[in-house]
Amino acid sequence: MPAVRHIHVRFIIASWMVFFAGCATSQGLHPDRLQVVLEQEESRFAGTSSPVESPPRRNAPTLGLYLTQAGFLHREFEWTTLDRDKILAWAKGLPLSGGKSAGFVSLASLKGNNLTELKNSAARYGIDWVLVFDGAAAVDRYNNYKAGLLYWTILGTYLTDGTHSDALCLMSATLWDVKTGAQLFKQQAQGMTTKVGPAALVDDREEIERARTVALETLLQRLNDQFGAITGTRR
Repeated sequence: MPAVRHIHVRFIIASWMVFFAGCATSQGLHPDRLQVVLEQEESRFAGTSSPVESPPRRNAPTLGLYLTQAGFLHREFEWTTLDRDKILAWAKGLPLSGGKSAGFVSLASLKGNNLTELKNSAARYGIDWVLVFDGAAAVDRYNNYKAGLLYWTILGTYLTDGTHSDALCLMSATLWDVKTGAQLFKQQAQGMTTKVGPAALVDDREEIERARTVALETLLQRLNDQFGAITGTRR
């Protein structure tokens, strides 16, 4: 009996921990805060660079891709293998490579995480343009009135739709000319998703994943139009 009672107490404690972890009121999602994060990272990465309003057209420019290292900055964002595969498949379909295959700049060839080193490495591999991707995300987790009524039971945390998880992801892509160091254009997109469910089953990481998928799909579509505008082609 003491052992059974001990297990029962542990379940009750676990249930209350789940409840209190998500019982805060909504803090909201703030795109402007994520925008500041991306701007600060770009400033650190690129230094002083000048945008070019009307970049000269090139015949068959070779495109290199680069994903800014984001995981260590504690911004709820990290590139996945799926993201990388989607971006690579999209880039290979761009009608500007003149038979040259777009690809990621080799990380092994970089001696630092900054634009100068990226351009130097790209130049060694005969790359004309580099497209730099970056992203940041945030999640807002909170409970509704159902949580207060039913989360005091163990089953309530598994059966009651009392917890909200709202996610926001902001992504950017900036095209740089390797030879001149000029910024040819910058494009952004955001994705927002929400899920309502039992506290024990709502996973914030899954919601961020969904928001990132929405943001990336939107960004790639906008990049199609942007590349079409500077090269005179349309997909």
